[in-house]
Amino acid sequence: MENKLEIKYRNQKQSFEILEDSLFVHLNTLKHQLEYKIPFEEIKNDIYTIRNKGDKKDAFLYFSIFINIVLLFFVFFENYKIDLIYVYSGIFPLTLILSFALNDINKGFEEKHIESSKILYFICSKKNKIEIDIFIKTLFEKRNAYFKNKCFLIDPILPYNVQYERYIWLYTNKYIDENEFEIIKEDLDKYFNFNPNSIV
Repeated sequence: MENKLEIKYRNQKQSFEILEDSLFVHLNTLKHQLEYKIPFEEIKNDIYTIRNKGDKKDAFLYFSIFINIVLLFFVFFENYKIDLIYVYSGIFPLTLILSFALNDINKGFEEKHIESSKILYFICSKKNKIEIDIFIKTLFEKRNAYFKNKCFLIDPILPYNVQYERYIWLYTNKYIDENEFEIIKEDLDKYFNFNPNSIV
């Protein structure tokens, strides 16, 4: 579903859901075990990416398993008096597997961050990068639509200046584009110029 996103990366899990006026975030990662809502007002447009190294515990675990298997090989082959050439032929594929695993850990992963009042980031991999980009685009569209629905109408009670400042705020925060700003400003000017009861 386009309003929800779930990310699983190794032993880390993140889930996000776009609500009517906020984003629900659940993080269960190496750095954070958090759950909260971020109101749309606190989600900015700035996006940046950080590359994180893999967990050193995983590297240590793989290396430890490798050493233990090599020692078992030596004990087994020594116990049954088997030629050492077989030991080396068994260790070679294990070394390749270890090097691929350590290389993968060393590459790490990317985190795509959105500037907000609370922690908001997505763990990116090759598999989920497009899905994350679509979700972020949907998040921004829903946020902008929320502000348009909330603030984009002319209110006959509010003074001109208050409404004009609200439209400036929408425009400067990129919730509406220049064309939309010009249209609503023109409508606001017409309403207050032609309404004999309005007070500027």
